Amino acid sequence: MILLGENLTQYRIWDGMRAIDYLLTRPEVDPKRIGCAGHSGGGTLTKFISVADERVQCAAIIEGGTANRWPVRMAPWEPLGPSDVEQNLFPAALYGIDNVDLHTAIAPRPLLAAIEHYAPAFDRAAQAIHTRYRQLGVPEKFTTVSSDDPHAWTVKLRLATTDWFCRWFYNRSGPMTEPHFETEPPEALFCSPDGSLRYSQKSQTIFSLILNKQADLPPVRRALRTSAEIQSYQEEIRTKISSLLRYQKTDADLNVRHTVATPREGYTIEKVQFLSEPGVYIPAWVFVPEKRAGVLPTILYVSDEGVEAEGMEFEGAEGSGPTHGVLDTLVRKGNLVVAVDVRGIGETRPPHCPDSTASNEFRQLFDVETAMAYMAWFMDQSLLGMRVQDVVRSVDYVMSRREADTGHLRMFGKGMGGLWGLYAAALDPRIHTLISVRSMLSYRSLTQVDRYLYGADVFVPDVLLHLDLPEVAAALAGRPLALVLPVDAMKNAVDESAAKNAYHWTRAAYEAAGSPNLFRIESGGTDLATPEHYLALTQDFESLQ
Repeated sequence: MILLGENLTQYRIWDGMRAIDYLLTRPEVDPKRIGCAGHSGGGTLTKFISVADERVQCAAIIEGGTANRWPVRMAPWEPLGPSDVEQNLFPAALYGIDNVDLHTAIAPRPLLAAIEHYAPAFDRAAQAIHTRYRQLGVPEKFTTVSSDDPHAWTVKLRLATTDWFCRWFYNRSGPMTEPHFETEPPEALFCSPDGSLRYSQKSQTIFSLILNKQADLPPVRRALRTSAEIQSYQEEIRTKISSLLRYQKTDADLNVRHTVATPREGYTIEKVQFLSEPGVYIPAWVFVPEKRAGVLPTILYVSDEGVEAEGMEFEGAEGSGPTHGVLDTLVRKGNLVVAVDVRGIGETRPPHCPDSTASNEFRQLFDVETAMAYMAWFMDQSLLGMRVQDVVRSVDYVMSRREADTGHLRMFGKGMGGLWGLYAAALDPRIHTLISVRSMLSYRSLTQVDRYLYGADVFVPDVLLHLDLPEVAAALAGRPLALVLPVDAMKNAVDESAAKNAYHWTRAAYEAAGSPNLFRIESGGTDLATPEHYLALTQDFESLQ
């Protein structure tokens, strides 16, 4: 939903507020005694609803996030996060809003905050919240309780919750013990015959809402017909991309640091680092052929697997003969190859362990990549935008090499590297040719299904309100662009005809630019994803120019 300018948090809060609207239609409900309580994610939602809706007269946030998020402090062996997406408010950190601020926004209404075990971070937050209640003259309306038990709405916390509401709604204490009870079966809570709005088709789901909203997005653009219109469009797209990605071009010194030179048969690897922005060094391996003279054909290589994974001298499955690695093959063909690890990838990957509880195929929803994307959104920044900046700064570094062919820089981007490269090439015309391999087809392809294998690191908030990847690709019109084996939401290769249909706008822009043969989409064969094929593509493009 964030692609459409919305988020799940707002829907959950709105649903809670509409539930209060419904309660107030019932004659037995006292409008002056509306309470809200929830555990874990429900506790976080209680916090949000109680802040947004003052009809909530008493609240109990049970293990729903009381300690402040910022500044982030965690050991490398701890998971980096994150919480479920609907438990976040983006870009709250930009405005200085943290958990303590949200709790104090409920004051002076009664608020109970529960935790598994008292700890310094929770204690500091509780003290700050209590100070605000005391300043309002109602210190008794805020209190805390610990379960001293695992993460659950335990007997102790159930009794504390009941006592809290009895105190403020009935002016008496709650029961001291909990009577025996049998839990109701899930079927008792069904509001539709089978307990599912989706399968009973009694109402819209989040997925049907998204499907309906994306149908007319991105906005239809007028066909480009002249070179002046194409140039104007390219400038417009660069401005829009810069805004969406929070991208800011820098001309600061690269401050290159040489770490080591590693000899291999027929070439040398120079390992270097350079500044992308103050304090952020990007590592690169520069593959330099031994027998070289003058300017060399030059390739910038970026992959989401990292340089080391692609930079092996030999690779191959056990039991089969070894083959030369991707980068090894490229340099042996006489190319100067600069392979980089953008921030958070390869050598720069955070040391924090992944969330061990997310072992299924959708673990990307809780991995380090998604956590970093969320942290960036909290500050109204973009992890994807930062990585695109790293690619552009990598171009700056390539241009600084005396043996580089700066007028014909070819970029090969694999996986997410193809996505970063597409944005970078739209922003930076110094990228002469882009070969994108196994990269995501489009953002719309994610909105047309109810599940996907991508994490938040590919998302750009609000992007579909303005453009999609075919519109970004059209900004390269006049320069060679190949999309090799584009993949769908489940990272399976897309049928070539479907891919071409998705990129009809890009094709039209290339035709208007008088260079229809410089745009290609190739699918339907694993032999396409080889360094030999990438080189053959670039040679074909060069023969057409």
